[in-house]
Amino acid sequence: MDRGTRAVRTTTTGVAVVLVGLVAAGCAAPGTAPPRPVAVVVSGAPDCTTSTDAWLVPEAGAEPTAPPPPEAGSVPDDFEPVSAVRCDGTTDTVDDAEGRWSARLETTWTDDLAPLLAALAVPDETSSGIVACTADMELVPDLWLADAAGRSLRVAWPRDVCGKTLPGTQEALGSLSVASERLVKVSLAETRAALDAGCATRASLPWALKAGIVTDLVVPDDGVSDDGLSGSGGGTTTGPAVPAPPLAPPLLPDPGALDRACVYAVDPPAEPAAGSSAPEAEGEGVAGGSAAAASPPGGTFVRVVELPDGLGARLVTAAATPSTPELEACGTAAAAFVTFPDTAPGATVTSDPRLTAELDGCGRLLTSDGGARPFPEELAAPLRG
Repeated sequence: MDRGTRAVRTTTTGVAVVLVGLVAAGCAAPGTAPPRPVAVVVSGAPDCTTSTDAWLVPEAGAEPTAPPPPEAGSVPDDFEPVSAVRCDGTTDTVDDAEGRWSARLETTWTDDLAPLLAALAVPDETSSGIVACTADMELVPDLWLADAAGRSLRVAWPRDVCGKTLPGTQEALGSLSVASERLVKVSLAETRAALDAGCATRASLPWALKAGIVTDLVVPDDGVSDDGLSGSGGGTTTGPAVPAPPLAPPLLPDPGALDRACVYAVDPPAEPAAGSSAPEAEGEGVAGGSAAAASPPGGTFVRVVELPDGLGARLVTAAATPSTPELEACGTAAAAFVTFPDTAPGATVTSDPRLTAELDGCGRLLTSDGGARPFPEELAAPLRG
């Protein structure tokens, strides 16, 4: 690809997401920080699957999808790179026989890298005084260098006094011709079986309403809240349980669009981390602001069931009945549940279908607004397999 004619891709290179204004005020002349540590050199080519993306937060207790990358740093004096590789986050995906993968965009340069090496050798800036910094989050991609001997390293981007990357490195890359670009598979997001069935690989039960909600009220300095509750001032006091406020009727799918049920096996409960307390039992009130409620149970796709003629209409009719407080507060765990997508198979999979039902446990038909009503046995039986 010729210099200056590179197509624009959907990546996050050099993106800064503005959150708020300034986090500090004042001014001081920047200085020079101590030398960066030397990067760790490893055998093998650059590996974008190990990129340390700051915007990707793994689920609690999730196993890492790849080994950690080598420590980034400055280029060793005896390392002579012949190529540079940048690993950008992207919303693009890769489909293959296994399913649909999340991906990173791997861009390679093989030009004379002298301008890039010069930019990477610039020391970090530092300051002994107060500086003005914007509270934005810069998404910095991993940048690798590789030599002719098949070794590689992850290089550190020079940074200013606010921790943002100095512009020289990105400008140097922009002056080089791109040798190649490709999407690199990172983790399997949707299995082939789920994709072919028109189901999500992972799903979870929606939040159910509680018959009583306990709310923490912040007591102001005068010791009296707007609700008339008194306290010691400046702290919190817990108000009485109050009934859930009435909600608008749930949005229900078109019965004619319901042609299948996606069946999920509920995941076993996660073991609490050492030193942590067990999550509060489902069905008990949770004080808002003082403790986080346990997440709704999730499950893994097992199979798809074609809905018999007329069952979609009966489902929507059942879901239109008023929510039942006793079922909203039910705490009996389900081992399996189903979702009812209203999208055509092969279309984008809906992650939050409007109807979900438990095949055991409380046996509830749940709507996306948190309502719960009985799931009629004559509707549940054909879905159990």
